[in-house]
Amino acid sequence: MDVFRHDTLAGEAAGQGRISWRRGLLQQFLRLSEIKETKIPLPPLPEQRAIAHVLRTVQEAKEATERVITALRELKKSLMRHLFTYGPVPVDAIERVELQETEIGPLPAHWRVVRLREVASFTMGQSPPSSTYNTSGEGLPFLQGKAEFGEVYPTPVKWCSQPKKVASRGSILISVRAPVGDVNVAREDYCIGRGLAAINGNEVLNNWFLFYLLIFTKRRLEDSGTGSTFKSINKGVLQNFLIPLPPLPEQREIARMLQAIDARIEAEEKKKTALEALFRTLLHHLMTAKIRVRNFELSVKR
Repeated sequence: MDVFRHDTLAGEAAGQGRISWRRGLLQQFLRLSEIKETKIPLPPLPEQRAIAHVLRTVQEAKEATERVITALRELKKSLMRHLFTYGPVPVDAIERVELQETEIGPLPAHWRVVRLREVASFTMGQSPPSSTYNTSGEGLPFLQGKAEFGEVYPTPVKWCSQPKKVASRGSILISVRAPVGDVNVAREDYCIGRGLAAINGNEVLNNWFLFYLLIFTKRRLEDSGTGSTFKSINKGVLQNFLIPLPPLPEQREIARMLQAIDARIEAEEKKKTALEALFRTLLHHLMTAKIRVRNFELSVKR
């Protein structure tokens, strides 16, 4: 009955707005006297076990999905270290890669080291008057800083009818005020405020390659910032930032490999969100007898 009791109390308290369904919050917000006085539904013991099994199955599937996401993120970090050191070669071929020592670390001998200004253009953000902001979709979507950033693409919550600076679709958006160095890709044209800059590679620099490279080199870019408490970077820092420059075909292959992992992460994140919604729905309906466990069978792939 332990799992059934936990989920029942979670459902009752969540319904009263005191806690969410997530494990661990029950003890944090409820006093013992409240728990003792809480009235709970008490179905027959076999049905309690069945309800607990259904909810536990969904919870375990969610936890398994979280482990997959964690593993994929670690794989992405390892792959970036490999790709930005040896290039897009198999692991068993790295001993055959001729390396050169550079001011930014070891790189394949045929790669160049350039300043970002040599291969890209920049648009520094400028905040328009607040009177031009709106939430009705008038004008361009507006991004003030990294608050609207997602895993890859931003999600704007405001629009601007009189944009001052515009980041074009496909450009790399980078946070230039604390926290410095976070990046996203512009899914469309955006009005950008002073917390952001937009970078566009020229004919020798692939923007998706640059996106992943800036993720990988974020710490080095942070160290280039000014300010002891709240760091920031200016256009000069961006222009003089040193980056490796492989041939374009290698840039595209590196970007393709990392995009494939991001697609897997996105799919697992959507699965996790769906499982969380399913848990909440089942918790409510099972604890209020709107759904009876004998009416269906639950099978979740792990």
